[in-house]
Amino acid sequence: MCGDGANDCGALKCADVGISLSEAEASIAAPFTSQVQNIECVITLLREGRCAMTTSFQAFKFIELYSLIQFFSIVLMYAIDVNLTNFQFLYIDLVALVPLAIF
Repeated sequence: MCGDGANDCGALKCADVGISLSEAEASIAAPFTSQVQNIECVITLLREGRCAMTTSFQAFKFIELYSLIQFFSIVLMYAIDVNLTNFQFLYIDLVALVPLAIF
């Protein structure tokens, strides 16, 4: 929803993505405010939203992969009847986490 006046405040507040095209009352109700008085800001907002969503998915995949690596390494250690100390867990985390973070 794009709006520029006081009569758009209700719709901007209820919209999933509300863009105010003015500095007046509508800018208080809308989650997003544009300095440009036309709808070309919608493209920028969509790009930034897609980038934020992609970043969230990638962070989730990273956390999921990290937890799977941790789980399988612990299962393998218990299979050969080895218990790790806290410092060994720390070193395993650093060896697994740093390359994944760089990659």
